[in-house]
This record gives sequence, structure tokens and C-alpha cells, in this order.
Amino acid sequence: MAASGGLGRATILGGGVVIFVTVGSVFPFDRLIRAMDLWAAKAGHEMMAQIGEGRYLPQHMRYARRLSQLEFARNIAGADLIVAHAGMGTVITAGRAGRPLVLLPRLQEAGEHTTDHQIATANWLDGKPGILVARSEADLPGQIAAALAGAGGPVAAMEPFAEAGFTDRLRGAILGFTQTRNPR
Repeated sequence: MAASGGLGRATILGGGVVIFVTVGSVFPFDRLIRAMDLWAAKAGHEMMAQIGEGRYLPQHMRYARRLSQLEFARNIAGADLIVAHAGMGTVITAGRAGRPLVLLPRLQEAGEHTTDHQIATANWLDGKPGILVARSEADLPGQIAAALAGAGGPVAAMEPFAEAGFTDRLRGAILGFTQTRNPR
């Protein structure tokens, strides 16, 4: 069971707009949690955050440091909108549940990750159905409002497996690589 803090239980209760905020399971992301907590003080939406091991503890939304896979999936399924880092685990889980996403990528220069790959991920995902990207904390309120108004377009549920064409190309690349390294 996840430890909860803030305003109550670590589960979404329902009723009205529900927003689930997640930082993933590896690194803290206090910049996202602080921005969403400040927004939650004015927004009037039900919110739940999975905050990891960050130092900032929300005052205006419920939170849990960690969630089991089942609790995480339940929070995704119970939310109207997901606000998250640009981590592919969250993107895939939200996509499989058909939930819209607002992403704020972690920044290497802020010590939020070891590389800036989340910026590249966010750039690649930006404009895909149901996905909006906030380039900074200041962009979050506008992107959240746009997502709740349907500006990201209808969310297309993500398939659980990659397309056959992609896996065929990947298989070919791997086999080509291994054959050049280990010729017979």
C-alpha cells in the first residue's frame, strides 16, 4: 500500500475533473510538483500526485511518494487528465488507457535527469493526439486548460505492441549488426 500525505487518501475519489500528476519512479521532479501544487490551490479540481523522493511536499493536493503498479494504473484510469514528466512509461500507460497528457520534460541543466532526452521525447510527442507539451512551468496552466477543453484532439488508445513494420525493421537491424560482428 502506498504511503499517502497531504489532504487524504492516496486514491482518486471521482466527481468533477480529476487530474493525476506523476513524476515517474526513478528521479524526483520538484519543479513539476511545486508548479502543480501552486496551481491546485486555485484550480478547484481534484488532484492526486505521485511525487517520488522529492523534497517538496504538496499542500494543496493529495499525494503518495510511490504507488504500486496496480495503484498507478487505477489512478491513470480514474483521471480525466494526466500531467507528467516526459517519461515513456507514463506516456505508454496513459496512452493505453486513452487518457490525455500534458508533459513537462525534465531538464539536465536543472539536475532533474542525467541527459536532456526528455526534451527530445516531448518534441517527438508534441502534437500527437491527446498530448500537449509545456515547455516551462509557466506553460502548465494554459496547456492544462487546453487539454481539458480537448485541444489535443481525441485521444487514440495506444496499442500494447509496436507495429509489425517497426519490429521487422528493428529485427533486421539487430540481425544485421550481429552478423557483421560475428560472421560465420
